[in-house]
Amino acid sequence: MKKLVLILGLVLSLGANARADICYDINEKIAHKAVDTIKTQKEIYEYCSICPDANPKIIPVDNVQNSNPVYVHGIALDLAHTYYKQDNKFVNLGVTSGCINAGEYNIIAELESLPDIHHTPESDKGQAKINAQDIFEKCVAEAELKDNATTANMIRQNIKINNCLENAIKQEIEKGFDAEQQDKMIEYLHQIRENVRKFYNGIYAENKYCYGACGTMSSILPYVDENKILIEMLEQIIYLNIVKNGY
Repeated sequence: MKKLVLILGLVLSLGANARADICYDINEKIAHKAVDTIKTQKEIYEYCSICPDANPKIIPVDNVQNSNPVYVHGIALDLAHTYYKQDNKFVNLGVTSGCINAGEYNIIAELESLPDIHHTPESDKGQAKINAQDIFEKCVAEAELKDNATTANMIRQNIKINNCLENAIKQEIEKGFDAEQQDKMIEYLHQIRENVRKFYNGIYAENKYCYGACGTMSSILPYVDENKILIEMLEQIIYLNIVKNGY
């Protein structure tokens, strides 16, 4: 019995090693070729063709990093388990980038189809919320928030976060909508931001509707509330892109 357990453990270990990190650690030439292919796509698919009961995962093509490993949408790719669509087939990125040969490691170079990726309104909304939150966290990281900052610095940091969110919303609009729709949506986006400022600079400030004493909180609150509005807008537009275009 002990020997059987050891053999089973060895088989499982070998199976895991065969599946893991085949085209994760790559050289510059392979990474460059993979990135060139990825940038021609709107979405790619993370899928292990040699894994039993594997489910594909859609990865929207944004934030592509030509690195080792290649990153897309904040996800490190194993090219051997990444596919893209070409001529109604799903093509293995590890093979076309030169990381592996067709059939090596039993990787399937071309697939007629991927297992169904089931979407429900709830799952799409959940994914949109996750994506929007990821973007927000990146915006916060880029703003380099500091403890014990002055009110002026806190306002500058919040403006930086909100501008970052606005740029993310514009990118989502440009990905999923035609030129006429883009112009209208971006115009509405600017109007919304301007109206938030007008509210706080006019009615709110003049009537001194502050939390507690009018001071730091009342100065920062407009930017925090604008921040919430932008996150919700981003979430909704990501959801529309998922429903409309699958990414």
